[in-house]
Amino acid sequence: MYKTTESWNERYAKVVGRAWTDEGFKKKLLADPAAALSEFGIKMPKDVSVVVVENTASTVNLVLPRVPFERDLSDSDLQNLAAKDTPTGFCCSHDCLVVSDGGTFSR
Repeated sequence: MYKTTESWNERYAKVVGRAWTDEGFKKKLLADPAAALSEFGIKMPKDVSVVVVENTASTVNLVLPRVPFERDLSDSDLQNLAAKDTPTGFCCSHDCLVVSDGGTFSR
C-alpha cells in the first residue's frame, strides 16, 4: 500500500469536487486528465493513457478493471483486493501513482 499524506480516495474526492464546482477544471480534466490529476498529486506514467468520462442522467459508465493476476484468485485474495484504498479496489491493475506533496514514489 502506498504511504501518503492523503489516501487515493481523499485525492480522488477532491478531483471530483473540483470538477463539480469549477467548469474550467472539469473541461481540463476531460481534455487532459493526466495534467488535471497531477494538480492533486496523482501522477500517471507517461505510457499510461487516461480517459475521463462523465456520467449523465441518461448514461452511466462502468469501468471493468483488467484482471490483476494471471492465476485464479482465492476468496481471500479477492477480499484483499476489494479492500484496497481506491475507488474501484483495483488500482493495482495499473501503475497510477499517488505521491506525497513534493515527493516522488518508487516501487
